[in-house]
Amino acid sequence: MNKNPHFISHLAHVELITPKLEESTEFFKEVIGLEESGRQGDSVYFRAWGEHYHHSLKLTAGPEAGLGHIGWRADSPAALEEAVAYLESTGAGWGWIEGDLGHGRAYRFESPDGHVEEIFWDVELYEAPDALRSRWKNRPQKNPKRGISPRRIDHITLHTNDVTKDREFYQGLGFRYNEGIFLDADDPASPEIGAWLSVTNLSHDIAFLKGHNGKRGGFNHLCYSVESREEVLMAADHIMESGYELAMGGPTRHALAEGFFFYVDEPGGNRFELYAGAHLVFEPDFGPFKWSLAENPNDAWGREMPWDAKGKVIK
Repeated sequence: MNKNPHFISHLAHVELITPKLEESTEFFKEVIGLEESGRQGDSVYFRAWGEHYHHSLKLTAGPEAGLGHIGWRADSPAALEEAVAYLESTGAGWGWIEGDLGHGRAYRFESPDGHVEEIFWDVELYEAPDALRSRWKNRPQKNPKRGISPRRIDHITLHTNDVTKDREFYQGLGFRYNEGIFLDADDPASPEIGAWLSVTNLSHDIAFLKGHNGKRGGFNHLCYSVESREEVLMAADHIMESGYELAMGGPTRHALAEGFFFYVDEPGGNRFELYAGAHLVFEPDFGPFKWSLAENPNDAWGREMPWDAKGKVIK
């Protein structure tokens, strides 16, 4: 086993495009309960109460829902330069940008399937006003108890036309391949239709699902985390009382990664997941554990499937 390069420390933020910016802003602020941390141009920035950076979500007005870009924080200033050298060697690099609200210069690159991403080191740490200051010095602020009030961003799941190609690209960036989905995991020739990878101890920081519409750079969902299953259940009630429907039923539990969860589609059309209780990974030689589609790794307790029998995403 080769030593993994430690270019990236964790997922820092995600930009989502929405055709209904004001409605999406209201949803994430009042229903989900994120903290608005800034506005610039056609974008609104948010952070969860337990996060130390300026933002973890950027909403930007656009013609249709989808991914804008993904932001990763480097493991160190040296790791940033090493990551840039690696990305340039693969031909994936776009070049440097000056930065954005909350972080300094960043290096933009593109995944094999066209997902726009950036990696940076310099960040602006959040300082709470007196009214939100926590008595615990290691918390960036009090929990405001508005809406669901998730503590932090957890992961992002993307669509790709070639799961294996994207998965191998991220492994080259130092991601650990934890779990995968195949039409038939016992058949070496079976196509790979899902991959779960991490750079942290989370079950996954990023995941890929096989897309079938031919478009590049596809988006499936963005996930935030609370600390207990009970919070997920109470949040499900809150979603329904706020006039929204849970997507794919639920709440339920994933078999793969073990998270207790539900999905809901925000007004602009982007899918949001709330999550608790997934396993953590500490073993350096963990997995990869490979699941067959027939085992329904999405739903440990029921029969809800986001794929048809051929692995096509249908929900």
